[in-house]
Amino acid sequence: MDKKITFEGMPHSAPLEAHANEKLEKIHDLLKRSEEATPFFVELWLKSHKTHPHHIAELHLKTPRFDLHAHDEKVDIYVALDNSIDKIVEQLKKVKEKAQDKEQKEVNEKKEFATDKYDL
Repeated sequence: MDKKITFEGMPHSAPLEAHANEKLEKIHDLLKRSEEATPFFVELWLKSHKTHPHHIAELHLKTPRFDLHAHDEKVDIYVALDNSIDKIVEQLKKVKEKAQDKEQKEVNEKKEFATDKYDL
């Protein structure tokens, strides 16, 4: 897993980066469990505003099969980070579920075609 964590408008924070790496392991574990363990890239932007107290966490997950993007804006950067990672996890589960449904549908259609059309 290649990952890039960028701090914008705020100084680098080792505890925040450690928290982000710990949370990104959820994504890594989900992708590792898939039958096609393809290489993937995670890019995380942690942004702070000087004009208002909100922080933004943006997350982009790129694999050869799909691109997912999530962001969240909260007063607490840790909450924004956790929410954006949770959003990506949910999107990832939906993508995997759709792929499994599509695969199952193709198998069932082939099976129906083979049994129904040529039974004599």
